[in-house]
Amino acid sequence: MRDTLTIGEVARQTGVPAKTIRFYEAEGILSAPARSESGYRLYTAADVRRLRLARRARLLGLSLEAVKSLVDQAFQSNCVEFGEQLLACITEQRDQIAQRIAELQALRGELDALEEHVRHCQADARPEQQVADCGFCPMIDEEGGETCDC
Repeated sequence: MRDTLTIGEVARQTGVPAKTIRFYEAEGILSAPARSESGYRLYTAADVRRLRLARRARLLGLSLEAVKSLVDQAFQSNCVEFGEQLLACITEQRDQIAQRIAELQALRGELDALEEHVRHCQADARPEQQVADCGFCPMIDEEGGETCDC
C-alpha cells in the first residue's frame, strides 16, 4: 500500500462507500484527512484500519456514538483495555438483541391474533356490510369492538 490513498481506493479496500467515509469524517469517527494539491482527500493505513473497525462495528449494530467511542479507544489504548471495552459492547449488544427478539415475538403474537380476528370477521361478514357501519374492525375500533354484527 502506498503512503496515502484516495477516497475511492479506501472505499474499495474497506467496503465503506465514499459517501459514508465523508459522513464518518463529519461525525468525528475519522479525522479529516490531509489533502493533495488538487484538493483530493488522502488517507493513511491507520485511516483504513479505523474505517474497517467502524464498518465491522456498524455491521454488529452498534450506534454511531458507540462506534466512535470504540474506534477512539482502539487507537488510544492497549489491547487489554480495548478488549474490555469490546467485551462490554458485545454484552450490551446481546442484551439489546434479546430485548428486540422479545418485542418481535410479542408483535408476532399480536399479528397472529389480529389475523385470526380478521379471518373470523371475513367469514361472517355480509357482502353489503361497510366498514364505516361495522364497529368491529380490529384496526379501527378499540379491542376490535364487542360483537360482530356482520
